[in-house]
Amino acid sequence: MDLIRDPTSPYPQMLPTASHFASCVAALGITKDDVLVIYDAVDVGIYSSPRVAWMFTFFGHDARSVHVLNNFRAYVRQGYPVASGEMSVHGVPSVSGSVSEYPVSPDRDGVVSFEELRELVANGAGGFQIVDSRIPGRFSGEEDEAVAGLRSGHMPRAINVPLAAMLEEGTGKFLPVEKLAEVFERAGVDARVPIVLTCNSGVTAAAVDLTLGVTGYKNPRRIYDGSWMEWARRADRPGLIVKDV
Repeated sequence: MDLIRDPTSPYPQMLPTASHFASCVAALGITKDDVLVIYDAVDVGIYSSPRVAWMFTFFGHDARSVHVLNNFRAYVRQGYPVASGEMSVHGVPSVSGSVSEYPVSPDRDGVVSFEELRELVANGAGGFQIVDSRIPGRFSGEEDEAVAGLRSGHMPRAINVPLAAMLEEGTGKFLPVEKLAEVFERAGVDARVPIVLTCNSGVTAAAVDLTLGVTGYKNPRRIYDGSWMEWARRADRPGLIVKDV
């Protein structure tokens, strides 16, 4: 994920171009017909895997063939087969290549840009809700951001659903569907209103997208790819960043 991104962006995990994604995925030996099972390392639990899965579906891989394992830690503990030995890493192109080996069709409606979101927020537009998965202290403004000089707080009217609230303690697995539904209901997520998903850098927002989907939320969802890394730097109009303290 750190390589298959936009290396020209000042923000850490922005989507790559379609051609760069296609050439990288082809170099990894992945085809459009493959069934993908994506997981994080044992010590991580769940963090980046939903973002990787979301990227594949964004670029047109059949969503029915893209799965996130819940999770590799539980898989290992339950005694399923695990290979070991020296890790083999395929070469990943550093420049954009041809899309012919892995055809892509980006879902442009799956993301929202800073400019569009800024206008929606600044104008007080209704008809959408923002769900932010950052940790509560940084969302509220009580804690400093990890990046020095970056403002904490949140967008006006945003709802906080941190990643940790969706995971079981100890196992790091996603909660059962009925428990996830309770998390979203308590947070005030409206099942009837389109959702903009944001986080720190666009990674854990994909986890919220995944869990909303499996919980049965049908409302349109878009990820703000730049997330707080971009918003905190570029939101220069009064009222675009608020604190709860």
